[in-house]
Amino acid sequence: MSSDVIIGHDGKPRCVWAGAGDTAFGRYHDEVWGTRTYDESALFEALTLGVFQVGLSWSIVFGKRDAFRKAFRSFDVAKVAAMTERDVDRLVQDASIIRNRGKIQATVENARAMTSRRRASPSSRSPMSSPARRLRGLSLTYPRPPRRRRRSRSS
Repeated sequence: MSSDVIIGHDGKPRCVWAGAGDTAFGRYHDEVWGTRTYDESALFEALTLGVFQVGLSWSIVFGKRDAFRKAFRSFDVAKVAAMTERDVDRLVQDASIIRNRGKIQATVENARAMTSRRRASPSSRSPMSSPARRLRGLSLTYPRPPRRRRRSRSS
């Protein structure tokens, strides 16, 4: 067996990161991670947690999963797409989540992109369409800061 796989105390093979015992990581591994889904909220949650993980460890993000669920309205794409700048400002102050403005804004923009793709192609919600195709063009990292204008050198 690969060194990346262990056998849990319950006899189930798991990735090493999930651990062998009955832990939150183990349950996440067994019930969510690697499980095929076409559920829009589940896909959006995975995308969002991935965005917030950039530069951090998974355990930090995973530990805040319930707080993210609350902050981003149960990962309801339409509700997150409707969030305003005031909502973003509020979330930047929310100590229960990772307070990176760029990542918060990327999450709102991703929800808007998913919503606009749904409107443009209603068939994209079909279980036969590719989840990767539905997610194409979304921000996997936070947006770049605006470019600074070069100052003109006048003599």
